[in-house]
Amino acid sequence: MEESHKGLRWAVLIVPAIALLLAIVGMARAQAVESDVPETSVVPSEEGAAAAPRHPAAHAAATAGALKFDLEPAQALVKITHETPVFVEPANTSKIWEKTQVGKFIDVTGSTHYFLQVKLKNGRVGYIDPAAVELVRPTDKIFTLTSDAAVLERPNKWSKKLSEVHKGHQVHVVGVALNYTRIRMKSGLEGFIPMAAME
Repeated sequence: MEESHKGLRWAVLIVPAIALLLAIVGMARAQAVESDVPETSVVPSEEGAAAAPRHPAAHAAATAGALKFDLEPAQALVKITHETPVFVEPANTSKIWEKTQVGKFIDVTGSTHYFLQVKLKNGRVGYIDPAAVELVRPTDKIFTLTSDAAVLERPNKWSKKLSEVHKGHQVHVVGVALNYTRIRMKSGLEGFIPMAAME
């Protein structure tokens, strides 16, 4: 009788221990399967691949590509005065689409800090040195300012500010370049102001 009680006690202790051991083995197996998936993998959600999160490094690279440089839109047809490369990107170290020919005209679609953005006849967009084109077309007119404006060294928004002109005053315009006019002040100083600042 005592022997059967001992056997029963052992059974009560052993069965839960076996169940616990099986549970631990099952968990270990599940973890092993999960760890087989590399940490950098992106597994699509049930809603489809479009909803899958992007890898952080890929997202950072895409963002950097989109914010490489700032562009000021413009529209002008300018004459090429010096042969110059048309770069793929606004940098001297960039690949080159082609070289320009002196005397030809090129379509300018904007400007960066140091380059002009151009559209080539084949539809490609490239970048050239502003010094290689006849950027300013001469003119001789008087305009009244409709708003205050900074007088800039070059015809782009990143240029050094030389002076300032004020709303209501008349300015002597001696040239036109992209979205800017070159003005000559009474002091003899010449610089560029946005066309939007004039009547």
